[in-house]
Amino acid sequence: MNMEQLIASFDVQLEEALSLGQNLKLSALPQGINNIVLAGLGGSGIGGNIAQSLVSQDVKLPFIVCKNYKLPAFVGKNTLFIASSFSGNTEETLACFEEAYERKAHIIVISSGGSITEIAEQRRIDTIKLPAMAACPRAHLGYSMISLLFAFRQLGLSQTDWAMQTQEALQNIRKQKQSIRTEAYQIASQIKGFMPIVYADTALEPVIVRFRQQINENAKQLCHTAVLPEMNHNELVGWHHSDTFLKSVKVMIVHTDYDHERVMHRMTICQNIFEDKSQAVTHIYAQGDSLLGQMLYLIHLTDWVSYELAQQKQVDPFPVKVIDYLKSKLAEI
Repeated sequence: MNMEQLIASFDVQLEEALSLGQNLKLSALPQGINNIVLAGLGGSGIGGNIAQSLVSQDVKLPFIVCKNYKLPAFVGKNTLFIASSFSGNTEETLACFEEAYERKAHIIVISSGGSITEIAEQRRIDTIKLPAMAACPRAHLGYSMISLLFAFRQLGLSQTDWAMQTQEALQNIRKQKQSIRTEAYQIASQIKGFMPIVYADTALEPVIVRFRQQINENAKQLCHTAVLPEMNHNELVGWHHSDTFLKSVKVMIVHTDYDHERVMHRMTICQNIFEDKSQAVTHIYAQGDSLLGQMLYLIHLTDWVSYELAQQKQVDPFPVKVIDYLKSKLAEI
């Protein structure tokens, strides 16, 4: 499938992820688990970040996402370690996986195959097997993200009804498929030729990071993201000078029904500053019956924005040649 087909089938992916989640059979957690660490990068890691944000008020154990070759020193027999690698061959995740195994952590693997799945099967480690489709991890976020939420529920770490929320989100996306695509085209038209800067409430940080990554990989250009209130304590000062660069900037503010009240006031005040220094601000509003539903709506909408931007720039959204080059060079070392 090409990128257009992959994005268009997001609802099908959610439906399949829902079925996969409902049929999970994981081993019970051993006594004493007191922290959670997920290792994953790129398209495989951002699902962990989104799940981390979603369960922050639900799962009572500390939960971090590791995007490195080394695990924190606290990882050990009391850790639930989750290795997320769509290909199963991500070298950073494999390194963390081996380290977690040596430290006797309780391990779960999320992957479509590759080396990590083979090793997990040999060691009889629980594996959530994802469908092996196009070699494009960023286009299969729904599988890893929804599977992770269901795993937390099955393991007794989360009390949220993720099945109901996923089903509601799926129905909403199907109902608004055409309007989402139309809005995405309009947003892409507004930001074409500009440097996109995306702001949102802290709870939405992984979603706008995902947006940035999609613009990077699909539209082949840079993008910047930051969250409120943190950016009000540092980055906002960078808007002080009306230099040439700011005239090439296009700000997008992403909203959900779950934004903190004080953050909404901050957004209104900051909009005046942004408009005084750059172009008109574009607002993106989430829709859905839950935070999960609104996040999935925004993921689908912004994926389309990145695709439409690629089309308007006349670049192929699928290949990531510079990353392939990097990997080939690393393989020589």
